[in-house]
Amino acid sequence: MPALIMDMRAIAATLRQHIRQDVVAFNREYNQTPCLVMLGFCDDQATIDLMGIMGHHSGEIGIRYWAQIFPTNIKESELRYHIERYNNDPSVHAISLQLPLPKQLNLEKISSYISVEKDVEGLHPTLLGRSLLGQSSLISPAALSITRLLSLYNIDPSGRHVVIVERNPESGSSLAGLLSQQSAIITLCPITTTNLRLHTRQAEILVTNVGQPDFIKADMVRPGAVVLDCGINYLNKSQIVGDVDFDPVANVAAAITPMPGGVGPLTVICLLENVIKAARFQAITQFSDNGSIVDSDSANLARTNHNLQEHEVKTTSLASRSDLRENTTPAVAVRTASQN
Repeated sequence: MPALIMDMRAIAATLRQHIRQDVVAFNREYNQTPCLVMLGFCDDQATIDLMGIMGHHSGEIGIRYWAQIFPTNIKESELRYHIERYNNDPSVHAISLQLPLPKQLNLEKISSYISVEKDVEGLHPTLLGRSLLGQSSLISPAALSITRLLSLYNIDPSGRHVVIVERNPESGSSLAGLLSQQSAIITLCPITTTNLRLHTRQAEILVTNVGQPDFIKADMVRPGAVVLDCGINYLNKSQIVGDVDFDPVANVAAAITPMPGGVGPLTVICLLENVIKAARFQAITQFSDNGSIVDSDSANLARTNHNLQEHEVKTTSLASRSDLRENTTPAVAVRTASQN
């Protein structure tokens, strides 16, 4: 049976209209316009393209937006200066720091400079800790998009073995935390994992984001698996592919995301929702000394869930397919595969 192609572009377009309604409501309620600042580095084409996409969609739904691209030799002190300038600017509600960072910069240190209330990528150590504890917070849009996609296709990760192949451990940890809360069994595999194929062949749900075209071959995929490709790779200026050798893997998997059009559109949606969430929290705290980001999340999450329920997604439920229905005992386990 050929794999189901999980293309998210249509639903993302609908969800953007819901976010636009949220922006209008926010403007009316607080007499403010949500504002997003995106920070990136000039050697990463994927970041530059994302900045263009975010500029288009932000304008479309009424969010103020600007991007700042830094040279790769930027000093930590200079980057910190810009971050703190945006932290202290009350007209800026959201800061999106794009990865990867230049080699001379430490992610944990740089992310700690971003205001917790404005870090819409969920990179700040405090936010990472909250997400791992299952507390409502600003969570990585990349991680949220995976759980959202599984939900839209009625794929329950509970008791299933999820293997995450990642080049950025921070991104993999966020997703592992979210899926663990749904009782998935998690294996985190850095790109340097010894005998990686042994681990990926065990995956009922395989997530990859390593930044190498055709990295995941058909013989690395368990028959009937769900394959979620988060990689972005440029073969040339006009051709973008993921990490997965798409056609051969599609003949093995039960479901697969395309690139482009798969996980990416939902990641943008989750980032835009985080912007509204951050803006709402900051507006609330202007009127109350007792506001907390956890409290403000609940109203925003309820609104988002309503939007999802309101939209009829024409998808094929994979939950009933025999190749995805195995008798496994629900468990919470996260392990990291050994490396070279």
